[in-house]
Amino acid sequence: MTKIPAAKDPSRNVWLQLGFPDAEAHYLKAELVLRLDRAIKALRLTQREAARRLGATQPELSKILGGKFSEVSFERLMRFLAALGHSIEIKIGGSKPNRPGEVVIRDARRTAA
Repeated sequence: MTKIPAAKDPSRNVWLQLGFPDAEAHYLKAELVLRLDRAIKALRLTQREAARRLGATQPELSKILGGKFSEVSFERLMRFLAALGHSIEIKIGGSKPNRPGEVVIRDARRTAA
């Protein structure tokens, strides 16, 4: 059985179901926004406090967290997460011949020291 990356899986990516041409990008941004929302809640920050840390305005942050993030770049979302203490790692590796590569966002696994 072949595992389908979530961004390419129509059962997990609503933008694919709706036929958006950039469905994978929307899905990946949504994953980053979800983690941003979780980070803000974990730090018990108000949107105003979080926006100050991120260098954004509260209305802008509210729109992003409310799902209006199509105009926000991946870079900016990653900077937001980094400003809240998250590490972002981008790995580029070879793919299998005759197969497209994939982009995956996953949480880092924590190991006991």
